[in-house]
Amino acid sequence: MSQKSKDVVLFINSMFAPTINALRTFEEKTGRHFTPVVIVDINIQESIHTLNDQNHLIENHVEVITADFDSPASIRQALKPYEDRLVAVLSQYENSIHEFKKIIPYLPYLQTPTESSLDWATDKKLMRAAFDAYDPTLSPASLHVEDAVPATIATIEQKLSYPIIIKPSGLECSLLVSVANDRTQLADQLRNTFKQLHTAYRHLLKRLEPSVLVEEFMSGDMYSIDAYVTLDGTCRYTPPVKVVTGNKVGFDDFFPYLTITPTGLTAAEIADANDTVERACKALGLRATTAHTELIRTPKGWRIIEIGPRIGGYRPELYGLTIGLNHIANDIVNRMGIAPEIPVKVLNHAAVLQTYARQEGKLKTIHGLDKIKQLPSFVSMKQRFQAGDMLYFAQNNGHPAFEVMLCHADEAQLQSDLKTVEQVLRIELMAEIPAKVHASVA
Repeated sequence: MSQKSKDVVLFINSMFAPTINALRTFEEKTGRHFTPVVIVDINIQESIHTLNDQNHLIENHVEVITADFDSPASIRQALKPYEDRLVAVLSQYENSIHEFKKIIPYLPYLQTPTESSLDWATDKKLMRAAFDAYDPTLSPASLHVEDAVPATIATIEQKLSYPIIIKPSGLECSLLVSVANDRTQLADQLRNTFKQLHTAYRHLLKRLEPSVLVEEFMSGDMYSIDAYVTLDGTCRYTPPVKVVTGNKVGFDDFFPYLTITPTGLTAAEIADANDTVERACKALGLRATTAHTELIRTPKGWRIIEIGPRIGGYRPELYGLTIGLNHIANDIVNRMGIAPEIPVKVLNHAAVLQTYARQEGKLKTIHGLDKIKQLPSFVSMKQRFQAGDMLYFAQNNGHPAFEVMLCHADEAQLQSDLKTVEQVLRIELMAEIPAKVHASVA
């Protein structure tokens, strides 16, 4: 059977809701049809459905099959009806990489990452070790720790300089990430991280052994780049996206407060960033995947924060709005050995703003939503929590209370609308929660 006659794209455990429209758009443009099929590990079927809302699969009549991923016979039986039609396999969610690794040996004729490279790209402890072995300049000095006892604190202080970042080895989205400027803060933050670590891993279905990494704080501006890595290691880069962390705008937290593109970086700066991404991908041995890379532009050059073997959050929407790029389809065809199309003409300026309350507590209401909907650049918004729900900081395993996406051809209008969002949006907590700090985004 020829490559073009194959049509089934296999998704591990779940699938992004925008994937359906991305595939339809790709078909309209190219005439090439893909049929999505989701294969779910029966051992986590109920949990994964709850965590990654899969109602869109039912609504769009996407076929879902199941298998026991710990049983070779079960996997082979589930895949047999599709073996002559399979054209690509991928995990769009990082919490399904564990199952992706299990199924790779049964798909020898598809282009896939190696199981080892997926380990290195999802465990920051292993990632840092790979960077250090390949090129120590890729990332900051770091140390893996297992407790917060005085001896561990002393070891950290011997090897690292303050300020120090504390982060779990296997979580994303800045969850449980904190900074310490002295010994007291370091001990307190480490104890807090270890206290919540197992709960966070369990909630997000992380099957890695929970562990903690400490590393020297890097000063500079944060960016991210998604690179399509081919089977032979060639990287094709999407435009960089600038990320303003909560810490930059006054939160004691490192969540991605504002994600915006285009960035205004020069061609030379982008080329240097891309070179850094390529070296990081080679250090991890990544291939046949998209590498979502977070970087910091420091006074000494570009440094890697981390890499994930997947497309980045909100990147399909941002790239689609700004340059008309079909990121989800590109992610798939790159795994087939087909060069993805990456438009270069900027059509619009776009941003995603995500915010937390300034305090932790029970949500009462969010003010300003009607005004935000009337902004010229408004695209969409999401309120994750309802009245009475508890709001926590990212460093305490919490998620944004509110997210809004904006887009406009006029950059000045977009910037004006972002300022309006910061002025009118106010997250109000219930009265019984002490309000020492005003709970707004600005």
